Amino acid sequence: MDRLKDKVAVITQAGSYFGRAVAQAYADEGAKLYLQDWEERSDVIQTLADQIRSNSGVEVFEGVWDITSGKETLRMTSDIIKNYGKIDILVNTAMEGGHGILFDIREPEWDVCIDRGLKSYFLTCQYIGEEMARVGYGKIINITSIVGKMGSAGSVPWGACRGGVDALTYGLAQSLGEYGVRCVGLARGATDSTPYTEEARAARIAKIPFKRLGTEKDITGPAIFLATEESDWVTGSVVYADAGYAHAAATDLEHRATEFPLKKRGTKHLDTPREKEALDQFKS
Repeated sequence: MDRLKDKVAVITQAGSYFGRAVAQAYADEGAKLYLQDWEERSDVIQTLADQIRSNSGVEVFEGVWDITSGKETLRMTSDIIKNYGKIDILVNTAMEGGHGILFDIREPEWDVCIDRGLKSYFLTCQYIGEEMARVGYGKIINITSIVGKMGSAGSVPWGACRGGVDALTYGLAQSLGEYGVRCVGLARGATDSTPYTEEARAARIAKIPFKRLGTEKDITGPAIFLATEESDWVTGSVVYADAGYAHAAATDLEHRATEFPLKKRGTKHLDTPREKEALDQFKS
């Protein structure tokens, strides 16, 4: 607890699932928050701010800003500095749309996906990054996805957007490093927040080494670490919080330890999944 005590953290699209999760996790660690979202989720961030103030007792401001606009992003940055006097951490979580069959996706869908999921990252990093550079320290965490590396036939705009976020992160780390500002990407994998069909859920889990979907804490844990001074030597990287899926998914099932006829290789097969066994030993 208190690993982020008195740090000022800005979280974009805080009304989304991951925005809310990171906001509450940071508040539990003592951070002061500024929550941004668009007009359609204004009631969500208002409720979230009230809940965090009540549950965690930290200072929280919220603002409705269209951060696909440079003018709006500048005004938001000024508002944060007015209220807090500094910005220590920026967490970009914004994303909108980008899913569907390639031939059905229309230009406006592409535009909103790229504007909210990439352009807003650039603008917030530009304006807030400058404020961090003025004081010689800051942490920028860009939430991205394994799809930015792997691509997805059912989410071409989303994959392009997340790939752009990855490249943006690499460039920002180089541009801001001499000013003491760290910039990292946090790529999330499949989580239990996604409404899978039973068939799709089973197929996805079969390709995850831990044989389960990710939880909220599986994402917020790395997000906390990347915001602390413990990770000061980490910049210009995309950290994969995906239980190894990005690499394991490319492996044929017949070559997996849980599927391959292990006796032929003299390998002992464990009836109990390794992760569960380790957890049981830890609890005892």
